[in-house]
Amino acid sequence: MPPADTQAQRVAVALVVATANGGFEPREVYLGEVRSNEILIRMVATGICHTDFSGQNGTIPVPMPVILGHEGAGVVEEVGAQVKHVQVGDHVLLSFPACETCTSCRKGQPAHCEEGPRLIFGGARLDNSTPFSLADGQRVHSFFGQSSFSSRSIVNGYCATSIDKDLPLSVLCPFGCSIQTGAGTVLNILSPTVDSSVVVYGAGSVGLAGIIAAANLTPATKIIAVDICDEKLLLAQRLGATHAINSSKEDVVRAIRHLTNGDGSSHAFDTTGIKAVIENMFEASANGARIASVASPPKGEPIHIEVSTWIGRGLVYSAVSQGSAVPRLVSARRKLNIPCVNLLILMYRHKFLPALVEFWKQGRLPVDEMVTEYSWKDFAKMQEDVRQGVCVKPVLIWDL
Repeated sequence: MPPADTQAQRVAVALVVATANGGFEPREVYLGEVRSNEILIRMVATGICHTDFSGQNGTIPVPMPVILGHEGAGVVEEVGAQVKHVQVGDHVLLSFPACETCTSCRKGQPAHCEEGPRLIFGGARLDNSTPFSLADGQRVHSFFGQSSFSSRSIVNGYCATSIDKDLPLSVLCPFGCSIQTGAGTVLNILSPTVDSSVVVYGAGSVGLAGIIAAANLTPATKIIAVDICDEKLLLAQRLGATHAINSSKEDVVRAIRHLTNGDGSSHAFDTTGIKAVIENMFEASANGARIASVASPPKGEPIHIEVSTWIGRGLVYSAVSQGSAVPRLVSARRKLNIPCVNLLILMYRHKFLPALVEFWKQGRLPVDEMVTEYSWKDFAKMQEDVRQGVCVKPVLIWDL
């Protein structure tokens, strides 16, 4: 248990998962010392992502007990000595952590940080300590460097990006993962050109973010949503899709080729991680197409693609993490090992969250319609609504 003089200021209510497939149980947790590279956040809102449920049910192995949550937004209450880009009182969006010192980080690719897997899924800091404990002293593991299913949290400083204080944290909190991933895949990887056709497989929050970005931020002509849920497809069309295909009712490859004058799609990305869907994406793509995956089948379940056909058709296939984005302007730019000409090209990507927020302010990234707010106390109802397909992007409000 923490020292008595810290308990009053370092207590939080968190949704703790004790065992794989266990429930999200409200527990009182104690927060330890804020390290030099960390910040203390009073959480205001947290988006719910499929990855959180994958951690809870064991699909993604994480140490237990754990506080999940990785789309947090809140107010900074304390700042470690090494954190220079935020101040006490700032309103921040939280994204993924990175070490900032490895080769990938120095190249401006923090989404591929060499320490990323440990910082995101390892459940602890790099020294194996954790910021959280229960009343009996049992340590509680962290997630994504932020553990935002908690009313207050000690967060890896890299995760935080400041935004204007008059902006709605409950709407913008998903920007730290799902919106960044979907929009980033379209803008940073696919980069549709004039007369492009963009197919998005899966109309969840990541796919919808990609559709919105393609419709409002690129010159793409045809934007095709593919899903098995008619309600999600209708939402996709309201948000910018020009066409919708229900893959449970239609032959997807045939339908896409019909909509693209027999050519196939020039750009596409899959958000489902389903083997058959990924294989359909390859088959339904035009020669020379740029295609991407942001989710994968379970380990040990490979996709079957004939490499000679892939080469012959000139397909460019990318595996994308976090939209290949850099959420905020790197605090120490001199660390980046990027040639000057490339640095200018990459400026947009190196402040991606502020750019997305600006697009939202301009009305060019209208994600509001996909957000449904729930009190953190109504977590069970939110889970049921997700199972029933009632909501696309649930957001917890920390209304203690």
